[in-house]
Amino acid sequence: MSRDNAFVSRPLRVAVELTGSGHHPAAEGAAGTRPINGADYWVDLTADSTDQLDLTSFPPNVVRIRAADLREAQQERARIRAEIVADGRDPDSVTVLVDLEVLIAGEARAARKELALLDSALDTPRTPVSLQYIGTPVGLAGLIADIQAAGVADGVTLLPLSLPRVLEQLVDGTLPWLEQRGLVTSAEAVDEALRRFDLPRVERVLAS
Repeated sequence: MSRDNAFVSRPLRVAVELTGSGHHPAAEGAAGTRPINGADYWVDLTADSTDQLDLTSFPPNVVRIRAADLREAQQERARIRAEIVADGRDPDSVTVLVDLEVLIAGEARAARKELALLDSALDTPRTPVSLQYIGTPVGLAGLIADIQAAGVADGVTLLPLSLPRVLEQLVDGTLPWLEQRGLVTSAEAVDEALRRFDLPRVERVLAS
């Protein structure tokens, strides 16, 4: 993949789509999971005072895409930006986020084991709806940073496969790693996301 030098100066965005007990079809009722309080919702977890992402804005200032791999995501982003230019608009006025299924734990082996247990409850093999990452919070953070640095997308919409543990790992490990490196600033929406699962606001400690 080529590196888009103009792109890397753009702010990295990390959003999350919270639904039920997680995006995995076997998450409901699985050990350690519980459903969200209230309606499912999408929220940008990163703060940017000059650009508040809104899926309902017109003209749109954020576009979500799905892709089987990083190259496909990069090509889709390029297509979207070309269409925006053809419409006479600034392509940097639109943030392109790629959906990323995630299941993270303190150890990658534990995350893989949890996914295997969820998959074993299904009658047929499950195909990810988009990119997928199974591993640790820091490993996820590195992937998100690489997605931006390589010009694959402006950021990600995370699709936690199980909740609320994945959300807790994201808040405790992934976002702090990105913040420590000056890539993101967590928004107040992080605390609201935690409240949806009756989780207390946590002190986010920078990862080493």
